[in-house]
Amino acid sequence: MKARRSKVYSVALACLVATLSSCKQKAATSTTPPASIPAAADRSFVKATPVHPTYAGIYTVQDTAVCGLSITIRKQAGGYNYTAGTNHGQVQVQHQDSTTYFTFVGLKGADPADDVEAVWQDSMLVIQNTGNSMNPYTRFEQCDAKYLELVRQR
Repeated sequence: MKARRSKVYSVALACLVATLSSCKQKAATSTTPPASIPAAADRSFVKATPVHPTYAGIYTVQDTAVCGLSITIRKQAGGYNYTAGTNHGQVQVQHQDSTTYFTFVGLKGADPADDVEAVWQDSMLVIQNTGNSMNPYTRFEQCDAKYLELVRQR
């Protein structure tokens, strides 16, 4: 009887070892994708390219009592160009964090004569028209507001 019990234990132990060994192999192979799936099928590692809106349009100050400023921005092959009154030139667009900045190259402020800069947000250009006592400047003398909000016309 003892010999028979020992044989049963041996068989049971052999089955247990075989089962554990196959589980170990299955676990090792289940973490790697099958070779038949192309690498491009897993898109979770592909970085999304940020989509930038189009900036082209006619931007105007809504309150004509403040001023009648209007800037037209056109998409060109190399970027964006602007027209503001008789001035025209290139628009340099810079993205910093979640903010978009425009520099209107050649559109000079009244005092000092530096290129006019704007912040683009929600289809609107915001230009700080005047500085303060510590940093005095004026961009557009004909406009009577500290900040100019130019809204894109649809």
